[in-house]
Amino acid sequence: MALRDIWGFKRITGLNRQLVLSMAAVTGLALVLMTVGLTLFFTLMFRLWPEVFHHPPGIWQHVLDWSVTALLGMMGVGLAARAAVRFARRLIAPLDAVAGAAQRIAGGDLTARAQVDEDGFRETKQLVQDFNAMAAQLERGATEMRTWNVAIAHELRTPLTILRGRLQGYADGVFTPDQVAFRGLVGQVDLLTRIVDDLKLLTLAQSGRLELRRDQVDVAAEAAAVVALVGPTCAAAGLAIDTDLERVDVSADGARVRQALLALLENARRYAAPGRVRVETRGDGGHVILRVADEGPGLPPGMEDQAFDPFWRADDSRARISGGTGLGLAVVQAIARAHGGDVRAEAVTPQGVAFEIRLPRAVRGD
Repeated sequence: MALRDIWGFKRITGLNRQLVLSMAAVTGLALVLMTVGLTLFFTLMFRLWPEVFHHPPGIWQHVLDWSVTALLGMMGVGLAARAAVRFARRLIAPLDAVAGAAQRIAGGDLTARAQVDEDGFRETKQLVQDFNAMAAQLERGATEMRTWNVAIAHELRTPLTILRGRLQGYADGVFTPDQVAFRGLVGQVDLLTRIVDDLKLLTLAQSGRLELRRDQVDVAAEAAAVVALVGPTCAAAGLAIDTDLERVDVSADGARVRQALLALLENARRYAAPGRVRVETRGDGGHVILRVADEGPGLPPGMEDQAFDPFWRADDSRARISGGTGLGLAVVQAIARAHGGDVRAEAVTPQGVAFEIRLPRAVRGD
C-alpha cells in the first residue's frame, strides 16, 4: 500500500487537498530555509575561518550557533507567515464577498452580487458563481412575482368593477333587472372563475405538482370531440374548422389534452379573422403532433415565444372586447411541458399563425 494511502491522502480532494498541500508547503519552506541557511553559514565559516573550529567550542561559538539558528528560524517563520496570509486571503476573500452580498440581499437589495476573485481557488470561484446564479434567480423570481401581482390585479379589476357597478345600480334602482343583464353578470363570474382556474393550473405546473392521469389516448378522437364541441361557437364567429386527423395513440391525460386543444380553438375564435381554421393530428417518430392553424391576422414578427407568456396580448384592447384572459396559451404550454413535450408558434401563409403541440408517445422510463 502506498504511503499516501496509509495516511489517507488519497481520500482528500478539492479544497481540502489545497489546504493540506499549502500547509505542507509552508512548513517545508521554513524547514528548507533553515537547513539551507545553516549549511551555507557553516560552509562559509569553515572556508573563511577554519582555525576557529579546530579548538574546543567556547561560549561565543554556542552563542553564534544559537543566534544564527534563531535568525534563520525567524526568517523562515516570516516567509511562511507571508505565504499563509496570501493563502488565507485567497480563501477568505470570496467567503467574505459571499457573506457581504448575502447580508445585502437579506436587507432587501436583491441586486447584490459577490465579486469573483480571478486569483482564488477553483472551489471558491464555483461557490461565488453559484451564489450569484442563485441571487439572480431570486431577483428574477421577485420581479416576476411583482409583475404577476400587478397583472392579476389588473385582470381581476375589470370583471369585479363591472359586477360591482351593476349590482350597485340594481340596489339603487338605477338599472332594471332582466334576463339579459343577469346573463351578463354570469358571464363576468365565469370570466373570474376561468382566471382563477388558469392561475391554479399554472401555479401547479410551475411547482411541478400538476397531476396527470395518464392513459393510452387517441389524439384524433380527442380532437374530434373538441371540434364537435366548439364547432357551433366558431361558426357563429365566422370560422369554419377543417380537420385532418390521423389516429395516433399517446400516453397522456386525455382531459388535459382536450383542455389544451380547446384553449387553442378558443384562442382562434377570439382573435382570428373570419375564415378557416385547420386542426391536424399526426405521428412524427416518437412524438405526436397536434396542430391548429388559422388564416390571420397572426402574431407580430418575433413574438412567437412571447405569445406564451401569461397575460401577454398582441392587441390588448381587442382581447378585452373578446373576453380573453391572456392565460390560454400559457396554459397550453404548461400542459404540454407537464407531459414532457412543448408547444411552439409559427407564421403560416398568407398571414396566419399555427400552434403546434408536440408530445412524446411514451413516458420516459417506460
